[in-house]
Amino acid sequence: MYTGMFEHQLDDKNRLRIPSKFKKELTGEGGKRPYSLFRGKNNCICVMPDEELDEMLASLSSEGLSESNKITRALFASISQAEEDTQGRIVIPASLRRMAGIQKDVVTLGVGNRLEIWAAERYYEYMDDVDYDAELEKLRI
Repeated sequence: MYTGMFEHQLDDKNRLRIPSKFKKELTGEGGKRPYSLFRGKNNCICVMPDEELDEMLASLSSEGLSESNKITRALFASISQAEEDTQGRIVIPASLRRMAGIQKDVVTLGVGNRLEIWAAERYYEYMDDVDYDAELEKLRI
């Protein structure tokens, strides 16, 4: 389960290093498990190991999403397998950067079964109006 938050930046070539706390779980024992990025809710980028992403997509298909469904096409089209350079950085595809509004500053969050990468400004704007106490009560915490 992914938990926690890290603030960091894209480098000049639009590369990002997944924080080491997350990377160990994401890439598995030996760091060889492939993972992908895709469009998430609220204009963030989601990151999951390919095997878990495949399971999620299979469960969506079995729930009756048709091939003509626009969201199905948009989701599948947004999936990009991460390719790390020799220093462990990945390039965020231009289409995902544009959608997420990422220029330089990013926030990477652990959100249970996935990571989310946000443009820092958008993330803090999104979270500004959250009534944390009320939301915890809904969860009975």
